[in-house]
Amino acid sequence: MPYFPSLHPSAIFTSNLAPIVRTGFLIQDEIFAASASVTTDLTASAARRGLRCSEFLARLACSIDNGDTVAVLSDFVESELEEYPVEVARFFETGSRLLSHSAELYRDVAAGQVREAEAKTVV
Repeated sequence: MPYFPSLHPSAIFTSNLAPIVRTGFLIQDEIFAASASVTTDLTASAARRGLRCSEFLARLACSIDNGDTVAVLSDFVESELEEYPVEVARFFETGSRLLSHSAELYRDVAAGQVREAEAKTVV
């Protein structure tokens, strides 16, 4: 996640710290961002599911008077069977994106540490 140097959450703390500590702060920032992303996705999923359940209950209440309760139940089960895999796919997509981003971060950190180690051994 790109930050402007002046807006980076840990910019104040990492300016004069050891590289491993700076790396720790960067990883901590990524963990917080990942947690927020997962929480947002789960909250949105729960909201969509709650809305579908509310609509189902309203339709079910009306169907009792009309005598088409079986059709309403059937429609609800059918729509849930269609929507559930979509919700799971969204969650897995978020997880995959976060893992990919984390792997990229760790690769960059490892490459930086290798460069620092090489620079120390050359000198």
